[in-house]
Amino acid sequence: MRSALVLLLMVAVSSVVSAEEGSAVIAEAERLAVEARAQAARDPVAALEQALRALALTNEFNPTVFVEMGRKGEVVEDEFQAARVAYGEHRAHLYEAVGAILVGQGRALPGSRYLRRAFLLDPTPARGVALARAETSLGRGREALDAIQRAIAGLTSLSPEVAAAVAEAADAAHLPSAQAEIDRGRLKATLKDAVTLRDGPVVLPSGTRLSTQPSFRLEDAPLSLIYAAEESCRSCSADLSALQRVVPEGVRVLALPANAEADVALRQVLDIYGYPWPLLLGPNLADELALEPRSVLVVARGGWSAAVFGPPFGPTLATGLAAFQREDVRETVPRPRWNRRPPDRRPLPPPPALLEDGLAPGEDEPFPPEFTTAVEAYRDGRYAEALEGFDALEAVGDGWLLPPEARLNRALCMAGLGRHREARRILLRTGDSRFEEAIDATLERVAPPTR
Repeated sequence: MRSALVLLLMVAVSSVVSAEEGSAVIAEAERLAVEARAQAARDPVAALEQALRALALTNEFNPTVFVEMGRKGEVVEDEFQAARVAYGEHRAHLYEAVGAILVGQGRALPGSRYLRRAFLLDPTPARGVALARAETSLGRGREALDAIQRAIAGLTSLSPEVAAAVAEAADAAHLPSAQAEIDRGRLKATLKDAVTLRDGPVVLPSGTRLSTQPSFRLEDAPLSLIYAAEESCRSCSADLSALQRVVPEGVRVLALPANAEADVALRQVLDIYGYPWPLLLGPNLADELALEPRSVLVVARGGWSAAVFGPPFGPTLATGLAAFQREDVRETVPRPRWNRRPPDRRPLPPPPALLEDGLAPGEDEPFPPEFTTAVEAYRDGRYAEALEGFDALEAVGDGWLLPPEARLNRALCMAGLGRHREARRILLRTGDSRFEEAIDATLERVAPPTR
């Protein structure tokens, strides 16, 4: 969070350009970006040059363009934050244009870097799909799924284009089901920690049967709910009553006794209250399914998508069941490109952090040798050489060192050269970096020495 002093400094610097002039520049940049995307098919080289020019037009953040000034020329902190969000939304259009043109040229890696920044600044579903498709073309299935899961979080229905992008990402990650990934995204976005997600396939041990028939298969019903009763069955009547109110028609409900000796009490409750649900029977079945007493396992997609819910069985379970009843992708599971391995659910590694001396790297590792050389020059006190190296990396235009991170590095080099005022001005007018929260600390680093 910016301090009040920083905000006042920001306004003082930005007042050099009037809000009217700044708005005109922003409108021009967005116009150029739109035109660049429109001409990308006809003249991709010129289109890319124009999109990069549009991006460069508004590299400097002027908060007075995006928020009204106070009576004494002060921008209060909330207004400043709102201005930075609005600036990010504007910049997202420009990054998106560059990224889309690069991807269209078959340059998916640099394109993904610009698309990733656009999605970071303004994560719309369309940007998430574009980023996912770029990652998919690079064979980075986990990254593609991460992008598209964040893009569709909270959406109750998906367009055919989005559903196709999920399927492409699932194949790139060699997963058995695209619909199961959509289920996971929906449930995690809406229910968060109130649901425990399970990877398929859910397989019942041999010998599993129903109390009403000798054989049983999960895939015989599109959606099954298995209620694990406690051994004493004290809560069975209340739990089953709640399930009757929540579970919609078409969902198969099965009652699972805690063990073979505890099925009598559960049968009695089912009979007394007239619940038409059979018992699921089998040796050590509750342990095999890893179900705690008074929990519910919902199994969908023939066992390829599943989740566990705990009591009370009310709106949370109803939301989960509704998610499982949606069908966004028509597929045969497992998908042909499944690698027959459990999905890798480890969190993706975060992008590289600021270096110990405050320099900003790009988001991809390993670092290019030009960056390492510039860092070494900076640490050796050869600030002009380092500055030249960082500027050259940005000028390549491949997105490894994007403009805001190049600005942070430029400011540190300027401070090393004794040009503290210029360094502070660069930092105060940077608003779209992934290191925005580190600006205050960097401002202190570049402050002129006190006498």
